[in-house]
Amino acid sequence: MSYITSDSVVATVFELTWESAHAAHVERYRAEEVSFVRDILPLGLKSRMRGLGVGDSVEMAIDPSEIPEFKPGKVLDMPMARFRGPQGVRPRLGRFYPQHLIENVPGTRPDSDAPFRVVETDKIGFKADLNHPMAGRDVRIRARVLGIRPASGAGGTLRRWPDILFNGPGMQAQLPGAATDFFSDDPFSRDDESHEVQGSALSGQDAWLDNRARAGMTGIHAGLLREGMDILDLMAGRDSLLPEGLAPASVTGLGLSAKEMAANPALTASVIHNPNQNPELPFDEAGFDAVVCSASVEYLARPFAVFAEAARVLRPGGVFVLTFSNRWHGSGALRIWTELLEFERMGLVSQYFAHTEGFGDVRTISERGWPLPAEGAGPAGDKPSVSDPVYAVWARLRG
Repeated sequence: MSYITSDSVVATVFELTWESAHAAHVERYRAEEVSFVRDILPLGLKSRMRGLGVGDSVEMAIDPSEIPEFKPGKVLDMPMARFRGPQGVRPRLGRFYPQHLIENVPGTRPDSDAPFRVVETDKIGFKADLNHPMAGRDVRIRARVLGIRPASGAGGTLRRWPDILFNGPGMQAQLPGAATDFFSDDPFSRDDESHEVQGSALSGQDAWLDNRARAGMTGIHAGLLREGMDILDLMAGRDSLLPEGLAPASVTGLGLSAKEMAANPALTASVIHNPNQNPELPFDEAGFDAVVCSASVEYLARPFAVFAEAARVLRPGGVFVLTFSNRWHGSGALRIWTELLEFERMGLVSQYFAHTEGFGDVRTISERGWPLPAEGAGPAGDKPSVSDPVYAVWARLRG
């Protein structure tokens, strides 16, 4: 058996855990080649990983010196005229935007895509927080070893893993004491209003997500669903992404395509229903232990009503879990969904829960960096270097 030494190259899954004012968060990143010769890891992690074998793991708190520092001087007052967003669009409280949308920020490149956050706003201006979204947070890291091989030579690129791991997380967190303004500027309109929300039934999961992303969503469901549950698959298609071997009491599919749901082996019953036309779900109160919604939340044009209905049909303690990626079908996604930065979308879904009476214990997960599978890699001609990322948000019904 091989063990990590100072000249090893290691495949690992890094997992960050942290909390914000409204939720608990997990960020998973699969790193295929971590060089113990040249790469920079969080302080103390490299020494803790030496001597580990495949399947071993180590966990520690990230040293505060490794986490971006919060600097009050990076919170700047800006006149509204300095915001260069689309015509008619104002900066909204709590939202993140690329820094290049502000004119003449000292110390910032004019083409910078680094995010800033709007932390105050009024009729004449706004406060732009240029601090890193993870600035000042308490973060733990766990590294699980997947593979070990010796270094093949002195060449290669130095990777700064703290920078890679912190690139994205933090933008799903709400401001303390203030809801993010996701809901101005006609957020639930769509470029194509004739598009009917169909989730996987509209070639969603099956054509737009690769096999590893679907497996990631299935794995998240595996951590939340239990034998004997009554499960509702909201916007069901040909695959409910349930873990193999799960023995639920029932799985009811609600969707738009009878043909797709008939091909779904997990379903014990199915209902044709469009929640964009009528968000009232055709089920009795407290009839399900879990509601799952895969690769479809981005199409829900009446999300507050649908989330309220999910709360109505769940039993106390039941879970509503929504999974999605960074791709969607054509022009049918909500305007707000297409405008948000990637990690912000978990914040939007979290805020749907915050607007819905009865839900609590909100949690999010991101999974990135997994290698692209040889098959099921999405649309022809679209060949990214890694698998589609997976994002999940869930909450439980109090009671």
